[in-house]
Amino acid sequence: MDLLSERHSGVEITKALGKRIRQLRQSRPEKLTQEDLAERADISVSFLSMIERGERAPHIETLIRVAAALDVSISELFLFAESEEEPKVLDPMLKPLAEFVRSHSLTRRDIDRLLGVARAMFKS
Repeated sequence: MDLLSERHSGVEITKALGKRIRQLRQSRPEKLTQEDLAERADISVSFLSMIERGERAPHIETLIRVAAALDVSISELFLFAESEEEPKVLDPMLKPLAEFVRSHSLTRRDIDRLLGVARAMFKS
């Protein structure tokens, strides 16, 4: 079975990821510029610009640095929106979790606390 459905090609995912990174950058309280985010993530401004336009697919190491610079989890980078009102989660198993977070207006701190509880519950 193909990992990517017909609906979600690699190009579509790359473009959606770039759009999401731009949206997260612009929605920060301090309104980060591309230059600010690029510096924090230790990547070039031109590379960040290509990522945001969906022209380049970043490696996981870059995604880790970008997520850290935005103070979000990597999974938050993949909460794609088909419209501004309706965020879309590619993995159907994550949809109930994303809906819970949205419906309860959880803050980043709330989510971190919940993750701590979940990790403690499932420790081997």
